[in-house]
Amino acid sequence: MEEGIYMYHPIRDNPLHTVIALTMIGIGLFLMVSDHYFTWPPVVAEIANDDAVGMMYVVIGVVMAIWVLDPKRSVRMDHIILTVATFAMATLSFYQFLHSMVMGSGMPWISNAALTIVIMIIARRSDSV
Repeated sequence: MEEGIYMYHPIRDNPLHTVIALTMIGIGLFLMVSDHYFTWPPVVAEIANDDAVGMMYVVIGVVMAIWVLDPKRSVRMDHIILTVATFAMATLSFYQFLHSMVMGSGMPWISNAALTIVIMIIARRSDSV
């Protein structure tokens, strides 16, 4: 039973990474389920509504979760994951912002932009050595 307790130490040591990983997975699953989430512009919306886009967010979240649970966490891998997550979230936030401005529909671009900034702060503060 004592061995099971130690599994939570990486999560306790990296709570923000854990939350970001779960959020990325949730966003990815939402995008995969919502086949008509984006409607503008029609050519881009067709690509953005593809399940592959949602799967990309799921994969980023899963890779980050694996990094959290890995006892030999690589700082270099952390930087790579955080960079990819920042790019993915910034792209989503920007597209949602444009979609909101043009279509007038509500999109959670503000919260996604805030998450992007949190990821950037974590990347900035992570060890470089």
